[in-house]
Order: sequence, then C-alpha cells, then structure tokens
Amino acid sequence: MTMEDKLVTVGEFENGFEAELAKVRLEAEGIEAIVVGGDLLAVMPAIGRIKVELKVFEKDAQKAAQIIEAIEQENSSESDEQESDEQA
Repeated sequence: MTMEDKLVTVGEFENGFEAELAKVRLEAEGIEAIVVGGDLLAVMPAIGRIKVELKVFEKDAQKAAQIIEAIEQENSSESDEQESDEQA
C-alpha cells in the first residue's frame, strides 16, 4: 500500500443521506470517495451517536476537505435563510 492508497476521513455526518450527498459532490469534482458507517446506522439505530464517515485517498484529502467545508457553509447559509423567512 502506498501513501496514495491510504484512506483518510474528510467528513463526519449524522446520517448516511448527508454523507452520500457529499460523496456525489466529491465525485463530481473527480475525487473518489467512500461512505463508512451508514450500514451500521441502518442495522443498529438504537446505538447512540454513530457518525457516518466520508473517506478519500490521502492525495485528495486537502481538496476534498475544501469541498466539504464549502458544502457546510452552503448548508449553514440555507439554514440561516430559512430561519429569516420563518421569522418574517
């Protein structure tokens, strides 16, 4: 296994759906990604706070982290807009 083959976690999510959406976004940018833990959540939902992880090859980690950060900022902006609309 080379350094490029090593998988690293670039994001943790509350559910598999969010992780899969981020995976699709990364793949659209040319970054291979896998979701780890979503199947565990489906089988054992009663276990406390299981995080679903999004992993990429180490060589893509920096770019992937930037994309994940952009996704989180977009989600945060959308939440803020919804709260403003609800208050108006």
